[in-house]
Amino acid sequence: MPAQFCQRRAFLSYTVLARRYRSTTFENIVGQEPISKTLRNAIDSERTAHAYLFSGTRGVGKTSMARIFARELNRSDSLTEEEAIGNAILRGEDLDVIEIDGASNRGVQEARDLIASAGLAPSRCTYRIYIIDEVHMLTTPAFNALLKTMEEPPSHVKFILCTTEPHKVPATIQSRCQRFDFRAIPSAKIAEHLSFVLKEEGVKADNSVIAEVARLGNGSMRDSLSILDRLLAGGSKTINADEMEELLGLPSQTAVSSLCSAIATNDMQKAFEASDCLIASGVALDRCLEVLSSSLRHGLIARVCGEHSPLLELSDESRKEATVLGNQLDEATITHMIALCDATGREVRRGGSGRALFDATIARLCMTGQLAEAGAVLSGNNLATTTSTKKKRINTLSTSQEAPKKQTATIEAIKPVASEKVTNSIPEVQVTPSITTTKITVEQALKAIAETPGLKRIAKYLQIVQLEINTISFAINNEGRESTNYILAQEQKIAEVLSTLANRKVTVSISASKAEQHASRSAVSLEVVEDNELVKVARGLFDGTVVQVTNVNKGNS
Repeated sequence: MPAQFCQRRAFLSYTVLARRYRSTTFENIVGQEPISKTLRNAIDSERTAHAYLFSGTRGVGKTSMARIFARELNRSDSLTEEEAIGNAILRGEDLDVIEIDGASNRGVQEARDLIASAGLAPSRCTYRIYIIDEVHMLTTPAFNALLKTMEEPPSHVKFILCTTEPHKVPATIQSRCQRFDFRAIPSAKIAEHLSFVLKEEGVKADNSVIAEVARLGNGSMRDSLSILDRLLAGGSKTINADEMEELLGLPSQTAVSSLCSAIATNDMQKAFEASDCLIASGVALDRCLEVLSSSLRHGLIARVCGEHSPLLELSDESRKEATVLGNQLDEATITHMIALCDATGREVRRGGSGRALFDATIARLCMTGQLAEAGAVLSGNNLATTTSTKKKRINTLSTSQEAPKKQTATIEAIKPVASEKVTNSIPEVQVTPSITTTKITVEQALKAIAETPGLKRIAKYLQIVQLEINTISFAINNEGRESTNYILAQEQKIAEVLSTLANRKVTVSISASKAEQHASRSAVSLEVVEDNELVKVARGLFDGTVVQVTNVNKGNS
């Protein structure tokens, strides 16, 4: 036979890695050990069900598990060709283990044919097993046709249903099956299996390459092996990171690291140069932002959980880079950057000025620290201005000849002032310090009242006379004497506001001081107008409350 023909024949017989290194025993199934153990124990104890539902994402071992389970069910010492039958089952070629593609055999007629063949006895094995892959693709009439058979099948029939979308399988079918959910395979276990495959293939690869291929698989062993197949197709016996990026069209990790470093150090020029290098290599704008946000996420995990956290599915070198990035930025800044990259990525995919928006985002990321500092300065200035205004108000209102006493968060040793001496000045306050409860200061109490709807107008008319743990006494100053009745009516509401602020029940008392005399004189007037028809109409129109009554001389207009 010519050598050229032999080479051509060998080329045609090549089998991809995902099929060549497919698991053949329960022990070889990677990442699904609990399910393997359960099925193996069910066979040993002879407690196997008549129907199973295997669900999970692509490439996690559903079909492989179904074949292995079917082989173990049909294994018997009485079979003279046990090994040949087992190999045929694993290849999907056995007569008694029928594999059906749900996508191409989805109609009710195919379901009827399956039901008819289920009545036939197995040719040489113990069971006649039906493996229906992508079962969610069956039509509703097909599912309905299978209901009775799946509920009470013949004793020699078993069903194994496999699907990536279990929510599309009717509940009536799921209730007739034992369901097993296959989880995504951890990247560490995928990397371990890839190392085994590379060793068997006689190819060396950097640890960073293996880790990246495992990460790109997104929990799917088949996807990872397919990516590895692409790398091996290059014919190289040694695979490094640069070769992997070139063959797979991945963004340059060096450029990504330079971009992250420039952003962390607020170097806008280097950030623009690194991002332009990524774009020039053929990486799309949204992909650049996705890779950048992924690197920032690694920095966040390294900062919060540490360099050796299992959440970082990276090589040792990449872990160190993530740790350096995490040490340069705080958690709030990194979180803001990730959110900004995600939002910009969505805008870029919609079209429009993609490059301009991308560059503006890079610039904003570089200025994140400066913007945060500016915000802190502005907040500090606002706080200082507010505090200064409050102090000026206190100093202006005070009529005492003594220097005003400084009010702090824990006001102590201040003498009470009698209600009859209350004027426009803010009286001194007596405070009983709290040991186990939240303290309330004068400013906090008045601010809480001023920020409450319905109480804003009267806050400037109130002065705190006494401040204790559970009791606060107010006095109404001269400016508020015209609204005394209305203020007194809000006593309960003020108590509720302050109780919420202090996280405990606070009793509030309000004294009218000199305004009480005016209130007593106006009480008669209020009673007079309370039943007035015109006043009733006005109150109904404006949903109002009579606050005061003023006698107007007839000579005045």
